[in-house]
Amino acid sequence: MTDTTTTPADDAAEIDPGDDAFRAGKAAAQNRWLLGLVGIVTVVAGVIALAMPFLASLTAALVAGWVLIASGAVGLVSAVRRDAGWSLAASFALALVSILAGVMTLVLPGAGMLALTTLLIAYFAASGVLRSYYGAGAMRRGGGWMVAAGLLSLGLAVLLFFGLPFSAVWVPGVMLGVDLVIFGALQIALAVRAGQEVPRSDAAEAQHQA
Repeated sequence: MTDTTTTPADDAAEIDPGDDAFRAGKAAAQNRWLLGLVGIVTVVAGVIALAMPFLASLTAALVAGWVLIASGAVGLVSAVRRDAGWSLAASFALALVSILAGVMTLVLPGAGMLALTTLLIAYFAASGVLRSYYGAGAMRRGGGWMVAAGLLSLGLAVLLFFGLPFSAVWVPGVMLGVDLVIFGALQIALAVRAGQEVPRSDAAEAQHQA
């Protein structure tokens, strides 16, 4: 029976220190503490958002307002550089609408939270319909799970819709918190993975120099 067990030295021999991916991975490993710190801070921010969904929803609305204003400003600069005609008029109009929507969101953050919740409801409804449709066409290949996920998305959209306007107070904040927790956990996992790759990269570089 052939022994297929590999050793760290064998793994290091398969790594080319001159490879771009190797250099990028080593740079990430050297900065893994910063990656882990960002992940921890992000997870803490997500937990705070979940604990205080109203403040998180308000923050999300205000951030969205500033993003709309910045997007509109960039659109105005881009519109000025376009040739005269419908393209210029359309770009200028869209930029003004974006700036106006951003200003209204900052002035009336409650309306911004309601708008964000409405967009989330539309997303859940659309994804539910698509998942149910494609799952129904692949029932023999495990499509039942996709149909179930689609029905859950549709049910959530219906519940949030009938919960308006009260659902606008907490839905954006909860979604923001969940997203921050998931992203932070991913950053921490990448930092741990980068730390595990350090011995292999050092061994490969030492072998290459030898």
